[in-house]
Amino acid sequence: MKVKQAMVWLAVAAALCSAGAGRVAADTVLVQAGSILTVPGQPPRGPTTLLIIDDRVAASQEGFADAKAFALDSPPARVVDLRDAFVLPGLMDTHVHLTTQAEPDANGEVTLTAADLALRAMLNARAELTAGFTTVMDMGTGRRAHELAVYALRDAINEGRIEGPTILAAGSPISATGSSRTTRYRDEVEAVLGPEGVCNGADDCRRAVRDQIKRGADFINVYNTGSLLSARPVPQTLTDEELAAIVETAHALGRKVIADGAGTKASAAGLNAALRAGADAIDTAMFPDAETWRLLKQTRAYYIPHLYALEAAVGDTPATLEEGTMGWLPRPLLEKLFELKSERPAAVTAIREDVPLVVASDPGVFPHGRNAHELLEYVKIGSTPMAAIVAATRHPASLFGLADRGTLEPGMAADLIAVRGNPLQDISVLTHVIFVMHRGRIVLDR
Repeated sequence: MKVKQAMVWLAVAAALCSAGAGRVAADTVLVQAGSILTVPGQPPRGPTTLLIIDDRVAASQEGFADAKAFALDSPPARVVDLRDAFVLPGLMDTHVHLTTQAEPDANGEVTLTAADLALRAMLNARAELTAGFTTVMDMGTGRRAHELAVYALRDAINEGRIEGPTILAAGSPISATGSSRTTRYRDEVEAVLGPEGVCNGADDCRRAVRDQIKRGADFINVYNTGSLLSARPVPQTLTDEELAAIVETAHALGRKVIADGAGTKASAAGLNAALRAGADAIDTAMFPDAETWRLLKQTRAYYIPHLYALEAAVGDTPATLEEGTMGWLPRPLLEKLFELKSERPAAVTAIREDVPLVVASDPGVFPHGRNAHELLEYVKIGSTPMAAIVAATRHPASLFGLADRGTLEPGMAADLIAVRGNPLQDISVLTHVIFVMHRGRIVLDR
């Protein structure tokens, strides 16, 4: 106990020194929590007080402590009363499309400017932040206007000029010719609009990765299979040599690689090729095979299913297909989505095989702000609520190398949320967040 107490005082002292003389009261907040999940995967604690200094968790004490308990020279700027709430780390969503709406937008890629998309993305990002997602990963669209918009938004949030979640952005996905999953136009229009991130051959794919990173990509998204909704989806879009070049180049430049595969039941070839190449995670991986599970365990890569987006896209019966969030799509595509929705999710096997999962909900297919419904789907197919929360906190932090996220231990980022009720008993309470703190700033307090 004495060693633990000494560590707490050292953490407080370090935080006070970093805050600077004369700034303690202005930048100090006490958060009194009735229950708290400090480290997802470990048992929650009862009444606890967190000391927040600037954008960090400086220390914690059992019970509802005051400034004296932390030896503060000045009163805190605020004491947040969450004594009847359950506090946990801010959630993360590793697959969002901030410039995309769940609505028909056939001409949007032509008529909307980067400024239009930035404004749209700002509103969508705000919706996700107030839903409890303090960190999101934007997967890109393949259009330059999107890149300009999402990078501008990310940087403005990082600089504190506007409120929003921390954004990691892929820019434009790396893809082979004909496999970019963008709207197709006449050749002369395509020559102007892109798509971006296209490469052919190992050397050209190295160039494409370097180009994306030069323009601002925080990680690399690669389309290793054809589109789920294409007429003739390709099981593997890039050669083994191209995939290896993409991963090698990205890793050399300090970027993680997410293989965004979908396709058909034959698309396991693309998933497995990406894993053999060293991808850090496979995303939208609906049709893995036995080799996929073997490679996931061997490489320790993460498995990222998409559950809620498919559940929300179409109605529950053939007669109600148009009642889902993607009900405006042509009937044949709705029927394909319904067929997929009716199948047993591969994530069931991932849970059974103890493959680490990471939450990715894909807002843009459904309205932004409903991200937490992905965790509900995890529990529906057999995950424990605790495992679902780990998949939205510690696992994405580990995947993306975010050493200061995922827990509320001293020294970690002050990203936290609160709900009424215990999410370990009823995961659905996470769809009704009552408090959000991002980087030490309160952005929601109901």
